[in-house]
Amino acid sequence: MQNDNGSYRSTTDLLDSHVLESNKLVLPAMERSTRSSLDGNSVEIGEITESPDTEYMSTSAILHYCKSKILLPYLKILTIMGLRPVVDASNSSKLAICFSHFHSAQVAVFMCLGYILQYMACFRRDRGFCYKLIPLALTSSYEYDVYKQVCYGNVAFTYVGPSVLHFLGFFYALYLFRIADNEQLQNLMERVFLLSSYTPQGMPTAKPKRLLRMLWFFIILSILWMCISLCSVNLMMAKGTIMFRWMETSSSEMILGLKILLILCTLIHDMVQATVITSYCLQAQLLQAHLMFLRERLLNRTITPLNWMREISEFRKLLKYLNNDLAPAVCLFTIVNISWATSGIMWLLNLDKVDTGTEPIAGISILNQFLWISAVIVPFIQAARLSAECRRAQGVGHELSARPFLHRDTSAEDIGAVLAYATSLRLRAKLFHYPVAGRFVCLLLTLTLIVLFALGMSHYLQ
Repeated sequence: MQNDNGSYRSTTDLLDSHVLESNKLVLPAMERSTRSSLDGNSVEIGEITESPDTEYMSTSAILHYCKSKILLPYLKILTIMGLRPVVDASNSSKLAICFSHFHSAQVAVFMCLGYILQYMACFRRDRGFCYKLIPLALTSSYEYDVYKQVCYGNVAFTYVGPSVLHFLGFFYALYLFRIADNEQLQNLMERVFLLSSYTPQGMPTAKPKRLLRMLWFFIILSILWMCISLCSVNLMMAKGTIMFRWMETSSSEMILGLKILLILCTLIHDMVQATVITSYCLQAQLLQAHLMFLRERLLNRTITPLNWMREISEFRKLLKYLNNDLAPAVCLFTIVNISWATSGIMWLLNLDKVDTGTEPIAGISILNQFLWISAVIVPFIQAARLSAECRRAQGVGHELSARPFLHRDTSAEDIGAVLAYATSLRLRAKLFHYPVAGRFVCLLLTLTLIVLFALGMSHYLQ
């Protein structure tokens, strides 16, 4: 993992090369301002008095555009989830630092409380509220006086195991974003936005806008996922009487408070998971754009072969962070999501040998399974797209050799060095420490459709 000083020097080098090679126009509306700190890394940015036009933005304006449009809003989301400090420890009082730690601890407490409430209410994320009443005393042949609430399913596999893995995913993400390296996303965004803004001969470009829209697409998609999950939980709760273990004799006000607290804690569970998965998708998208822009610059002769190989070496470090540091948090959530999706689908197909009394809620139960399946598939799709871009980078040497007129001033030694270096690249996005490729994802989806049709033909989907 790259340290902060190394990341800053690398970003500064990219800034210098960008300024030297760029012949863009500078907007008259831009005024140079004092140095602005961005979570510990100070860069000189331009203060935009009007809405910036990304077609003719200078280097400082690009950094300001990146910071104001995507970086700071997303860092605020991480702060709300307790994954980043509320204040900068180096420039804050002890009281503010204590409040920052208290906020993260508060999120952790609500998550643990949510696991307990889910067990008390027999609430399973794969199918909803599942419990049965067992009579304790028979007073007549027609009615029972006292009942004991029993949850369907094994406690260890149904509640304890998934809850522990889910909390470990949060705890690891907390360590990764808050303690280990909290500048990775910032440095990566700055580098990619600078590369996206460069065009030869000062021609206008809309790449920063397209990149921004793609990043916000994943954020909006995660927010939509959380809203749908919240609606499904509320609809499940509205479809019957909810009983809390050990609280059967409590007042109706207490039961209502527990229901509200259950909804709130479950929402926090989903927000934490969606934030971590979204962070993985954002960094995978940025790395894909990073490699694509480097390939375009080499083919267009706007970067020397030696500098291109240096940038690829920096890309290796960024990809290593994604595979070895961020991916394990996503894998922990993916294990839980796959378990919930598989269990829920088997329950919908009446393959559960014990829980035969709980009836699926029309539409809501299917929607619930769709949520977990989508949370599983999206990271694999992003990893497959990044791996595909890595494979295209391996062929850049052959593309360079196929353009003799454009690269007639490039020596044969440089072209041969790029060809040998690119061919030797072994860059892949990994999940569960296994390279993810698009062909494997397509094969998995094909097998899923085959199984779906087979189950339908066998009358399991009626």
